[in-house]
Amino acid sequence: MCASHVGDVPGHTESGTIALCDESMRHGPGAAAVYLLSAVIVPSTTLPAVRDRMSGLRLPGQRKKLHWRDESPPRRTLAASGLASLRADIVVATWCGMSPAKQERARRKAMETLLLDLGRRRVRHALFESRGPERDKADVAALAGLRRSGILPPSLRVSHAPGADEPALWSADIAAGAYSAAVSGAPNYWTAALRGSKGTVLTCGSCGTPHAPATAQELC
Repeated sequence: MCASHVGDVPGHTESGTIALCDESMRHGPGAAAVYLLSAVIVPSTTLPAVRDRMSGLRLPGQRKKLHWRDESPPRRTLAASGLASLRADIVVATWCGMSPAKQERARRKAMETLLLDLGRRRVRHALFESRGPERDKADVAALAGLRRSGILPPSLRVSHAPGADEPALWSADIAAGAYSAAVSGAPNYWTAALRGSKGTVLTCGSCGTPHAPATAQELC
């Protein structure tokens, strides 16, 4: 469960599917405060192509990672189309009613929902963007509890990697941003992301309903 970069070793291949995962938060009063995790599921063998596609979305000369929050509306549309081109399965897990003082609890709950779904899909590897050593350790502790309880199948491996070092993770950032925009009333990015891809919004573990606008639900 330590930081890793799949495919660092020349000639290395991993069978099965990999879920590229990232977070986003929507702040607001009560249930409007939502912690969400997105997962972009692709065959592990396509990871080099995913990296190339995501890296190609950067502007000429841009060296920093692609970040949805920093992009203009036209660039977000381009990024959503780039995500759609991966023909991936996109999964979103949420936990609403997030307290600003309990964001880590909301993450643990959303992660449990997401990992349960990934386990049912027989995903082999879930790769999360690293949030730094201390927070990654908190993830590891939560995941250990899921394994001990038998909730998390032993076949599902979980690890972290820095977003700046793993362009494939940018796809999950795009998915999270496009979904969050849709829930906030701008569904065009989410709609673009799902052209050619399959989207699933999981039932929120907090309120028991999927947080998705009607336009998004029709496409999921």
